[in-house]
Amino acid sequence: MFEIKYCVLLLSLSLLVPYISTSDGDKSPFYQKCLQKCKNFNCTLDGEFTAEAAKQQELSAWLLVWKCEDECRYHCMWRTVQGYIERGYNIPKFHGKWPFRRILGVQEPASAFASVLNLWIHMKMYKRIITEFPLDDTPMIMFWHWFAWVCMNAWLWSAAFHARDTFFTEFMDYACALSMVMALLIAAIARITYLRGRVLGAGVVVLLALYYAAHARYLYSGRIDYDYNMKVNIFFGACGSALWLWWAARRWAAARYVWRLGAFTALSALFLAMELWDFAPRLGWDAHALWHLATAALPGLFYRFVIDDLRHLRQSRAKMDLKLP
Repeated sequence: MFEIKYCVLLLSLSLLVPYISTSDGDKSPFYQKCLQKCKNFNCTLDGEFTAEAAKQQELSAWLLVWKCEDECRYHCMWRTVQGYIERGYNIPKFHGKWPFRRILGVQEPASAFASVLNLWIHMKMYKRIITEFPLDDTPMIMFWHWFAWVCMNAWLWSAAFHARDTFFTEFMDYACALSMVMALLIAAIARITYLRGRVLGAGVVVLLALYYAAHARYLYSGRIDYDYNMKVNIFFGACGSALWLWWAARRWAAARYVWRLGAFTALSALFLAMELWDFAPRLGWDAHALWHLATAALPGLFYRFVIDDLRHLRQSRAKMDLKLP
């Protein structure tokens, strides 16, 4: 269980990383002055549109509840971007995100589409699990039901956040994304300790749950260091990958279907390079959107491993039941 202890140690060290909360674009004096001027001219003291400004808002933006300050942020963001380009500077981020042209009020169309695609694939594979494996005779089936719901919930909020960035949708996206990453780690722990070591596994899961609660509380504070949050996700993702690969290597001789798990882990690491590359949008697609698009190929691979493993566990239980006392 060295890998589990190693992850716990790294988790403790990760708590020492400092927090930052802004990006170059929204810190620039030009953006700040533009934002203040826009709000003074178009917004009332309570943050609502003035009568004249309300008439100029697009219907799609109104339907997705773009408020006065949101509109000011959006338009001042693009004025700032134009100023950067005219001066030969690189396009900056704003509040931790690249600037995107909205379509029908959708703030990040490419990422929203890719998130919906991921959600659809999770739902499709979950339906296969429901159809084939009844609750009463399949080991670990309830865990995989929980896992699938965690993932579907995460992609639902990812789509909502990329469609409309608000305080609540940002919190839910980041918190649920981490829940999916940690669920994959917990899945590895649950599978490794299924036959022995359940007490140790349960203890580690409790520690993970406590950390998740603390990190979710930090995310809800609104003072987010986006780079730190990414490092947290990468850390837990790496721990989960290490555990799954270690288990798959041990199981290879007896269960060749674990190749799907190895392929899933390798492709996950490869596709993560898109997110770490982090380039500005090109034709509406930035590194984050392309990462979401690429990850749509992964759930099918992982769930097929889960299906094969559930079949294996069910057959093993049946053989045990057939043995004479």
